[in-house]
Amino acid sequence: MSKDPKKPLASDGNISRRDFLNGIAGTAAQVGVLSVLGACSDDANGSPPVGNPDASTNPDASTDPDGSTDPRSGSLKDIKHVVIFMQENRSFDHYFGTMRGVRGFSDRAAVKLRSGKNAFYQPDSGRSDGQYLLPFHVDTKKVNGQQLGDLAHSWDDQHNAVNDGANDGWVSAKGEMSMAYFTDADIPFHRAVADAFTICDHYFCSVLGPTTPNRLQLFTGTIDADGKFGNPATSNPPDYNPVYLWTTYPERLQEKGVSWRVYTNHEVGDDDSGHPFVGDYGDNPLWLFRAYHDALQDPARRDLADRAAVLEQWEADSGQGKDVQHVLSEFIQDCKTNKLPQVSWIVAPYGYTEHPRARPIDGAAYLQAVINALSSNKELWESTALIVNYDENDGFFDHVPPPLAPPDTPGEWVNGKPVGFGPRVPMIIISPWTRGGWVNSQVSDHTSVIRFLETWTGVVEPNISDWRRSISGDLTSCFDFTSKDVSVPVLPDTTTLRKQADDAQPGLPTASTPAAGAQLVPVQEEGTRKARPLPYQPIASASVDVTNRKINLSIANQGTAALQLLAVDYLNIDTPARYDVGPNAQVSASLAVSRTDGTYDVTLYGPNRYLARFAGDLTNPSARVEVAPAIAGTPSAPTLALTLTNGSDAPVTVTLKPLNYQNDTPQTFALKAGESATATWDPFARGQGWYDLEASVDGEATYSRRFSGRLENGREGVTG
Repeated sequence: MSKDPKKPLASDGNISRRDFLNGIAGTAAQVGVLSVLGACSDDANGSPPVGNPDASTNPDASTDPDGSTDPRSGSLKDIKHVVIFMQENRSFDHYFGTMRGVRGFSDRAAVKLRSGKNAFYQPDSGRSDGQYLLPFHVDTKKVNGQQLGDLAHSWDDQHNAVNDGANDGWVSAKGEMSMAYFTDADIPFHRAVADAFTICDHYFCSVLGPTTPNRLQLFTGTIDADGKFGNPATSNPPDYNPVYLWTTYPERLQEKGVSWRVYTNHEVGDDDSGHPFVGDYGDNPLWLFRAYHDALQDPARRDLADRAAVLEQWEADSGQGKDVQHVLSEFIQDCKTNKLPQVSWIVAPYGYTEHPRARPIDGAAYLQAVINALSSNKELWESTALIVNYDENDGFFDHVPPPLAPPDTPGEWVNGKPVGFGPRVPMIIISPWTRGGWVNSQVSDHTSVIRFLETWTGVVEPNISDWRRSISGDLTSCFDFTSKDVSVPVLPDTTTLRKQADDAQPGLPTASTPAAGAQLVPVQEEGTRKARPLPYQPIASASVDVTNRKINLSIANQGTAALQLLAVDYLNIDTPARYDVGPNAQVSASLAVSRTDGTYDVTLYGPNRYLARFAGDLTNPSARVEVAPAIAGTPSAPTLALTLTNGSDAPVTVTLKPLNYQNDTPQTFALKAGESATATWDPFARGQGWYDLEASVDGEATYSRRFSGRLENGREGVTG
């Protein structure tokens, strides 16, 4: 619904398009937040200079002797500007599932469904060919894939799709178009940018919900899940009306003297049908906070509203929205004249957002204009980090289950459901320190962007929950400050690509799902990608308590950052379990074997393709055979040691077989009753640190112990 460009926005009561798209209810309850008294207290400590934070004001900072918070080089202070450009509604698999060297469609550690197939085979009772739907290619040369249309992406259906981590509800919750994906031929600019810089393949949206809650996490670190300031923000309220009261991160930057600005177009506002290429699509969440409306009316504080692009009224449509240079003119001018603030957020008009009815090629043109504005100023280009991410996945499928907070975690649960994380979304970091076609697989989310700013500025955001800080990184692992490449990559010309799309689109049919019998398993490009070192080192083992009919898990993390493992019991318990394991910590857990035949099948899934499977039968002698992995060697040259123990009263033969990465022949161990043996495996001699081994017991068809992942040695590697 369009908004009158001459009407003062403070009195505008129109409902945005999102209320219609998502069936938003409870507007009155959202507005009722205004009656709540109180404000979030700001950090009382002073702010150190940008680029040289003081660990005393930032609990996440670790300072080297030279004053750096970067653990490797001390040149985080070389960054002078951070630009954050958040787009709309695409999942990681949807855009990058076929890209070489990322965790995409060739993922050997993909979660298995209860059907026995992996997560790519999504249950679809409406199909006659297997009762499942695979991801399918939308070829933009043959169909109108540039404008796919919106899918369900509200609080309820997002939770239903992920289904507590079982990750099997995508088609039933979202519809069949959820499984659509692109290749590099469909989004060549996006792929070229990712190939030139660093892509994050474990970057999750923050909330299992729609746009506004996720953008609130980017700008404030919270959705007020505990209701301290009214009702938690789990849906999209009407655009531009002040319904929230807590303190935003830009306010904290302002108080500490860190310059910042939100760049938007000031024409019309949100009218995606009538004026799609101007305005801000209601995607600037600072409009929703009372503080900015109050500042608009207070000359002494007007600067806060001006920086936030919160206006008294919109300008009329200039008719120049298709000209990216016009829409981005203020940002381009500030780049040219060296007036870019230390922190910038860019908010695009609807037509450039890549929201599924908006074309990816137009979003690419917008991003190219941002890159061109920065690279046209040599000094700016050599001192700026540009963060490009997407607020949520719309309804598009992603195969990696997101981390979810334990029940009733403060700040992370609403009405019996976890806030997030949500599914993976695209994330690319463009800078001289992320140049070169890297992938980073540390778990992160939208609050990681704030935490990166915290580390860089020293300005802390207390709204971020303790749990989220423990599980999510701060993006510094994406950078290598010992290596700086200021070259500007040659990227596809989006002007030409836009014209090609304009010319082809009118004659293209609407995209549709594959016909019965025509489904194809999606293929990921062959090859690896340079990978940044990670702070994780999970290692898990299991023992069987035959008497009490239990599987006892021992889960350790020898890394320096906490991680979460998802445990799926395929035969005994329907709901997956989760185990958060701190740095250099260990947790224990027991799972009951309830099946009368004594069979069990438990798999642990973790970051960066970690997998550990424990399957067998309590009634067989092999139940007392244990395979316990451990990390041996040194931190710079780790090896994998597997201790095989025959706890039964009869001899057994255990076979250790590499499944992937190595071509070694299987090793066999004949163990007498009560005997043990140790097998040592060097993943660096065999597969760049990657391993994938399975242990079996001769004559016992159900017995399996599988261990797969990567040993970290503190140096860059390649993806598996």
